[in-house]
Amino acid sequence: MKEIILKNKKMVLVLLIVSLLVVGGVFLKVKSSQRKTVEEEIEKEEVFPKSEILPTVDSSVLVDLVSKDKKEAVLTIKNIPHGTSAIEYELSYFAKGDLPKGVVGTIEIEGEDSVERKITLGTCSSGSCVYDQGVTSIKVNLRFEGDYGSSLFEKEFEI
Repeated sequence: MKEIILKNKKMVLVLLIVSLLVVGGVFLKVKSSQRKTVEEEIEKEEVFPKSEILPTVDSSVLVDLVSKDKKEAVLTIKNIPHGTSAIEYELSYFAKGDLPKGVVGTIEIEGEDSVERKITLGTCSSGSCVYDQGVTSIKVNLRFEGDYGSSLFEKEFEI
């Protein structure tokens, strides 16, 4: 009788160990697949493409931004590198109430060595403009594109 009980205890113990191994294996498999799914979702959610590091534009390039009335700003770029075909610009600033605002655009270059653009600090539609209030500084990002590749300029201007 003792032997039967002892055999039953051994059998129960073996079944318990096997069960734990099976449950543990299933648990690890599920966790592994969940981790892969989370990693795949993070990759899908990546908003910005992998960025490349670009050189800064030559120091001989002169950039200025002025605004007399804080309704429009005049962007002036001098000594544009030879071979430049376009300059992409992004002006970003905070308006009244700490609202982030900005203006983006492209200036096509056709052999000029300097350009000047008047940029509205606000929105215009059907000949009517609503200007952003409370602008005190503007961050200027320029991307020069040409047969030499790309280069960047970045500076914040007080207006």
